[in-house]
Amino acid sequence: ADLTDLTAGNAPRARALRTSLQRLADDRAPDDPLREMAREVLAGRIGLREATRIPAYAEALGQRAAQGLREYDRLSPHERAEQEAAAHRFLEEQSAEIDREHH
Repeated sequence: ADLTDLTAGNAPRARALRTSLQRLADDRAPDDPLREMAREVLAGRIGLREATRIPAYAEALGQRAAQGLREYDRLSPHERAEQEAAAHRFLEEQSAEIDREHH
């Protein structure tokens, strides 16, 4: 599945999104709707935008997003800064990996 259209052509972000989907596809319980959604998107049977319009997937995504926000709200400002720095490092790593593959 090509995810660059969802990331405005940003290849490192598209790769990070693919990694997240792969993690959902591999690490969730067999009956978890997010696992099913990730597998369908990665297989190219459905687009991610389309998947968000399917009620079961939308509900599961909403619940996971709410959980993530609650967890984020509990972080101290220092922990938030650490999370942001880690995210930037991860995107830089994705970019470097893409560069290595193309050279």
